Amino acid sequence: MSENTIQCPCGQPIHDYTDYLLLYLKKDSDEGGEIDILCRNDYCYLRELGYLKFTIDKARKVTLEKGKFYAPYVTWNATRMSEARTVEILKIHLVDITEKLVQWEKVIRGIDKEKKALSSEEATA
Repeated sequence: MSENTIQCPCGQPIHDYTDYLLLYLKKDSDEGGEIDILCRNDYCYLRELGYLKFTIDKARKVTLEKGKFYAPYVTWNATRMSEARTVEILKIHLVDITEKLVQWEKVIRGIDKEKKALSSEEATA
């Protein structure tokens, strides 16, 4: 493994942002949404490595409120390499996940569809 390779505690190497899976979990247009950052290993005992919390305003502009990797994942890597190096690499991963991996237009369309479905349910109730 290269010195820039992060590793999930399950042993899965993570070279860059493309080695994560994303799960669009929480779709609440009023409170915001949440995307979980997952390990690609189907047998990973942690599975969830971090998350992104965001809001979408009426102008359909996404605001990232928080992006974070969980302590077990960070600590595991900080003991393998230095804490400073781990933090540096994981910050790059978060930025790249947010800017390159998340398909924000699809997220916005999903929230729009959900709003329409809720509106039609309320109209028939």
